[in-house]
Amino acid sequence: MARQLDKLGQAQQMKQRHLEYYLSLAQRSEDAWSGPRQIYWFVRMRQEHDNVRVALEHALSSPARSASALTLLSSLWFMWVCCGFVREGRLYLERALEANPSPTKERCKALWVLSYVRSAQGDSAGALSAAEQCSTEAVRVGDSKAVILASKMQGTAALLQGDVQKASALLGVAIEFNTDNKELNPGLLPAIVELSLVLSAQGELFEAESLLQDCLQVCRERGELWVSSYAQWAMSRTRLATGRSDEALHSAREGLRIKRHFHDTLGTLLVLETTARILISLRQAPTAAKLLGALQQNWRTAGLPQMGAPFLTDDHDACVEDCKSMMGDLAYKNAFENGARLDLDEASTLALGDLDAPAED
Repeated sequence: MARQLDKLGQAQQMKQRHLEYYLSLAQRSEDAWSGPRQIYWFVRMRQEHDNVRVALEHALSSPARSASALTLLSSLWFMWVCCGFVREGRLYLERALEANPSPTKERCKALWVLSYVRSAQGDSAGALSAAEQCSTEAVRVGDSKAVILASKMQGTAALLQGDVQKASALLGVAIEFNTDNKELNPGLLPAIVELSLVLSAQGELFEAESLLQDCLQVCRERGELWVSSYAQWAMSRTRLATGRSDEALHSAREGLRIKRHFHDTLGTLLVLETTARILISLRQAPTAAKLLGALQQNWRTAGLPQMGAPFLTDDHDACVEDCKSMMGDLAYKNAFENGARLDLDEASTLALGDLDAPAED
């Protein structure tokens, strides 16, 4: 068919129509992402993955079309961050930005998306660089929305680097200017969850939990699931810090159940990290040790373990030491090695207490 179209001189026309269709589909999916059809759009865009690649390659094959690649890539920010394609998204974003060096609103959006993707890989320095560049270029082209989202992404990077004061200020700015914005993702709701982590790190646990309750209420009202799973994870951390281990485990398991609707490798790993800590507090060290083994193996598929964030690596190291102290080195080693054989879905089933069957494809 392709050869016949080439002979008829229609191949390029068909490729352009294909690109235009996926530009439209990407915009529709982005507009609907924060609503009740979130799972539909997750499934739909994963099914369209190969077609998106074809459209991107066509857009990047010519300087005249390369700006369309920026638009397509940035509209699909959730596909790279939420749907398991973070490495591929980063490569395409960097390639498209290189092909479009002049500041434009399309480039600004792609820069904050790149910052988000780099943070998801634990590359906080790269994330900060992209966000700062976005902010600078957004001022030049008069893109106030990109300035706000760049602030959010700088706040995320600061959190990962352990600079809670800077993170608090930047995330607060993003929340303040997004409160009246109908777009819940990725500026408002993720910023609220991240600010709750900052508050927890500062010992303001009541304020963190109150913020998360408000976030979960908005998610329920709008039918948003993806951020609600992160809010449940953050809630489990807050409840554990206040000595409510049973409630913490309930929140962690709620987060895991939601994540089974998505291919959110990073989010699942974060919940499993906290679940291991909770199980230690509940004197279930053998299960915690298995989870730690599974975590070491599966972090390799996501990026930097614990995202390189000091508050996460400190928790992880403390969990390992507590587990060894409870079990002894030999028993811990055996349980850890057993856990290292588990894939991410099997580890989730273990963390759920075998209450849920593995997710169906």
